[in-house]
Amino acid sequence: MKKILLIIYVVCTQLYAQKTKNDPLDFQPDIAISIISNYYFGDNYLSKGHQNPSIGIQLKSEFLHYNKFNLGISLEKSTQKVTDFSIGGVISKTNSSSVVGYLSYDIYKKSKIKLSPEFNMGQIELKQKSGKKKYGTQNGMQYGIGLNINYLKNKKMSYYSNLSYNRYLFNVSTSSEFTDYFNHSNSFSLSFGIKLY
Repeated sequence: MKKILLIIYVVCTQLYAQKTKNDPLDFQPDIAISIISNYYFGDNYLSKGHQNPSIGIQLKSEFLHYNKFNLGISLEKSTQKVTDFSIGGVISKTNSSSVVGYLSYDIYKKSKIKLSPEFNMGQIELKQKSGKKKYGTQNGMQYGIGLNINYLKNKKMSYYSNLSYNRYLFNVSTSSEFTDYFNHSNSFSLSFGIKLY
């Protein structure tokens, strides 16, 4: 994974080094750090057996820009407390980690406000714990659409917010009657933070 990221970095750096004044391709990385809250809903394990919403932290970076299109990556970690022990068993909490790539488009930019719808896709991992003891891991895919809202404070920083809908598809081995319950979930997420240029 580190080698792949290094190759991407070197290629993008070379593209940026060869950029001309009229070149629409731009390698100008930025980073957004925010608090994120996911509200899981529907008839599934994450919404019925856990305390909602979850609370976590999100790190996003847009590293490639082409005209009004932006390509980036998002890392997220959050925690949910188990509330229904008939579902969760001895598990006391579920930690989720996700790595997703996203493509956004600057649809509106005026004065200090910029709005950018985005599409994201990547991987999510759930880890169940009770105290320091680990009980299991589930892996899955995440797909989502959202809206980034930036309020520019100065040339180096903006206030950042994101509202999105996400769909999760897990790979949990269970009986056919519980497949939808454990393998599918949905969430609305809301994040607030700062973006550094």
